[in-house]
Amino acid sequence: MLKQIRLFRGKVRRYALSRFRPTYVDAQLQARRGECNHCGNCCEILFRCPFLLTQEDGSSHCSIYENRPGSCSAFPLDDRDLADVDFDCTYTFDPEAEIIPIESPDTPETEDTSTKPATVSERPSSTKPIPLLLLQRILNKTP
Repeated sequence: MLKQIRLFRGKVRRYALSRFRPTYVDAQLQARRGECNHCGNCCEILFRCPFLLTQEDGSSHCSIYENRPGSCSAFPLDDRDLADVDFDCTYTFDPEAEIIPIESPDTPETEDTSTKPATVSERPSSTKPIPLLLLQRILNKTP
């Protein structure tokens, strides 16, 4: 029961950070190393994502990978997220990177956009709301 509460808090934390603190998420992504091995463990935290498809050979992939929500594309944000998947994820975080505090809402954000590279929050393709994606999948019956 305590693990489920921790996993639920992690889901809410990831959603809130990706939705309301995109600069924090971008900074954390800069400290992240490695790449996704498409294991699907992050898609089975608390419940199985309806967009996760499992192949006959046991491998899995996301059917909306190119249009996935921000909290999905930013996973993992830190070591707490890696703990949620029992550290099976192939991502790691740079140990020399400083811990980035989450700024308070009353702190104005200043950004130097002169030579800043594009970040995840500036993706050109907008993501669709999950209910719309579910409806499209049901109507199109895409595998």
